[in-house]
Amino acid sequence: MSPCSRYFLRMVGHVTWHITSFYRFIPIEESRLDDLRNEVKTWMHDHSLRGLVIVSPEGINGTVSGAKVDVVEFKGMICQAAGTSDIRFKDSVSDVRPFRRMTVDRRSEIVGLKREDLVPEVPENRHLSPTEWNQMLSSSQPPIVIDTRNSYETLAGKFQGAIDPGLKTFSDWANYLDTADLPKEAPVLIYCTGGIRCEKAILAMRDRGFDNVFQLRDGILGYLAEYPDGYFNGDCFVFDDRVALNQNLEPSGRYGICPGCGLTSGDKRTCEWCGNDYYVCTACEPTWDPVCSKPCRDRWRRHGPKAMA
Repeated sequence: MSPCSRYFLRMVGHVTWHITSFYRFIPIEESRLDDLRNEVKTWMHDHSLRGLVIVSPEGINGTVSGAKVDVVEFKGMICQAAGTSDIRFKDSVSDVRPFRRMTVDRRSEIVGLKREDLVPEVPENRHLSPTEWNQMLSSSQPPIVIDTRNSYETLAGKFQGAIDPGLKTFSDWANYLDTADLPKEAPVLIYCTGGIRCEKAILAMRDRGFDNVFQLRDGILGYLAEYPDGYFNGDCFVFDDRVALNQNLEPSGRYGICPGCGLTSGDKRTCEWCGNDYYVCTACEPTWDPVCSKPCRDRWRRHGPKAMA
């Protein structure tokens, strides 16, 4: 798509954003990382893509958005840059702009377990397809199901009967395993948003003697693409401006980010300075001023309510 076409799309009132999420654990030489980062960053800039891409010695991970033709071309570029065509992409569309800016970071891990020694050696490590996962959940003796996401993500929704470990960050996973009373011989199913956390979570479990563990391939996003009316209840939290997706992978509009703590909230309010809607969590509401952001809070404190006048 030409720069003029992209400019036109930005000027018209309605734009459909195409989004793709992906990851691939694949060894990347340290000497290659900066060049790879710059290559991806330049390509995204030239094609007006927005989103987050992470490169590390253990692989590549990201979610990007833009015009359909550019997202399609981006996939080919990423496969070529990573040196493999074996990358699974999870696609969706949105009328809500998912990202306001572009970020390409170099980090020590593409998912932060703080265990750089735990890296999948093969692309398929006890993965269950959405159909196999559905069959397991519908059995007469359903297995133990554990959500590996953070607690503010599970507030929006989770699989029926799933255990919420109460994680504040993914790096708390190891402590949960060491303190939880989980039978090591029983079948255990684990899942996350797009599958990447489970790639390491399952290794941490097997490191502790859990040998009967399986993970959901492509995570909640992959499951909802095939089973929108299945065993997942509620919305799926995502790390962009859509906040949460409904069963049809569309922005649900039922959740927002609390300006006080940055966590998920379903309690909508109206800002007393600018008049925009915002969400505030129950923990922050008693002390957070009735405004949508810190800039509005500063103005509200200096001048009093504007939108309500």
